[in-house]
Amino acid sequence: MKIYEIMSKATVSASSDATFRELWKLIFKRRVNAVPVVDKKNILLGLVTKEDLLQALYPDYREYVEELSSESDFEAMEDRVRDMAGRRAKDVMCRRVIYTRKDSPIMRALSRMIVRRVNQLPVLDENDTLCGMVTKGDIFNALFRKQIQGKKRKN
Repeated sequence: MKIYEIMSKATVSASSDATFRELWKLIFKRRVNAVPVVDKKNILLGLVTKEDLLQALYPDYREYVEELSSESDFEAMEDRVRDMAGRRAKDVMCRRVIYTRKDSPIMRALSRMIVRRVNQLPVLDENDTLCGMVTKGDIFNALFRKQIQGKKRKN
């Protein structure tokens, strides 16, 4: 089975000049974990994940959250979010993006995700343009769909 058979084709993407506020809206309203950053020709420039946005707000946010002791600390965090709303995707995006090709076997993409510890990959076509996204969930569903459907037919 190939990536193009299971990938999400209606991919959310942003320009490198998209603001953090625009990225937050895309990620949280569209319920995605990452937003590919593309140029006007839909060539992949980078990727912004939820983790990237949190790290931009608080480079050591994990430590900060562990020490969070009062509601006023959380309010200070919210103020920082408002202050950062105008920053741009190009300021935080990962430029060395791990991707897959639409005609790649799904197991190759899955092994790439496992080795690189990522949950999704942008999918590029033969012209190096973004044509979709594939997640571990997409691959999981493809792998087990036949087994589940097969069991139902036998019963």
